[in-house]
Amino acid sequence: MAQQTPAENPGNTKAARRGSLLWSLVIGLVAFLVLLGLAEYTYRRQPLTEQVNLRSLGVYHSQFEIKWFKLQDYARQHNGVDVILVGNSMVNTGINPQVLARRYEEQTGDSLRIFNFGIEGLTVAPNADLVKVLVEEFHPGSIVFVTEMRDYTAANGLEVESQFLSDEWLSARISGSSSPRSWLKDNSTILQKLLTLRNWSRADFLDNLLMSIRRYGDTSGSGYEADRNTGENIDQPPNPADPKEQENFKLFSNYSMDPGRIADLQRILANGSEKRTVFVTEMPIYPTYFVYFGGEPVHAQYLSDLQEIVANDRAVFLQPVSWELIPMEGRVDHHHLNYIGAPLYSELLADQLADSCVHNQVCLLHAEGLWSAP
Repeated sequence: MAQQTPAENPGNTKAARRGSLLWSLVIGLVAFLVLLGLAEYTYRRQPLTEQVNLRSLGVYHSQFEIKWFKLQDYARQHNGVDVILVGNSMVNTGINPQVLARRYEEQTGDSLRIFNFGIEGLTVAPNADLVKVLVEEFHPGSIVFVTEMRDYTAANGLEVESQFLSDEWLSARISGSSSPRSWLKDNSTILQKLLTLRNWSRADFLDNLLMSIRRYGDTSGSGYEADRNTGENIDQPPNPADPKEQENFKLFSNYSMDPGRIADLQRILANGSEKRTVFVTEMPIYPTYFVYFGGEPVHAQYLSDLQEIVANDRAVFLQPVSWELIPMEGRVDHHHLNYIGAPLYSELLADQLADSCVHNQVCLLHAEGLWSAP
């Protein structure tokens, strides 16, 4: 009987096939990683980045993503950020950081890097966590939190808060932990590009994508998004009998500051130190807005309580600028400013901050050191 040669041995053949398959997988993996690296390098090149700016972390709130990447770009360009403005949509459309910085420098001689991180729909609760993330990432010298009465109603903004804070990437940032997926979202530019397409199967995908692209373009390099609208009948108080207004009256009547929301404010104030100042104020809201809460006397009591809370935490409370200083054509509605009102208020706020610095020696501070890009 003839002896079987090694080439005819089935066991050797199977081993050779397994080895060949393994090498194919290794070569395929290496080729994939090389291609991925080339794509990452290509996307990180500045000329292409300028053309394809929209990026995503997979976070529910698309405007947060716009502001996050705009702030990273701003800090990279200016070697950091000194002052971050925080609040809701009133801040987003109501304060122009460039005007604020210019006016403050005129009054004090101090040149500051200021960014507007106002995000629509965020109350004091998610903003408390957001400030923590911003401080840990960018180390600003000052936080200016622009708050309002709705922030302290316990039932207000819960859906947005829940969806925003439950995000995987943001949760990791808030807790100080990390995961492979959150790390990749932070560090892979190509993944950030691909995540903008994650909802491609939805019927409203194209509309939402185009809106995000438009809003990215409308948001300045320092985070200000101008509103080009002008409101009508702002001086007319809301009518409790109007079906469109009944939800607001139900939510904000019998007003009081919720203890849990006060605790959220105190978490923001706790970021103050010898090296970081925290300022708190309110936008120049038209008085018809306060009808929802019970009128101007309720608003006055709220401001008194807010001032006491801020003072107890050694932060600085700035009395709201008089609403009469903003003309009607400078408003979108009774609480939002437009492209006419925002520059006016930015100068008035700068005057208040400069006065605090010159007369009380409590100033907007510079960030310590240079920001290190991820």
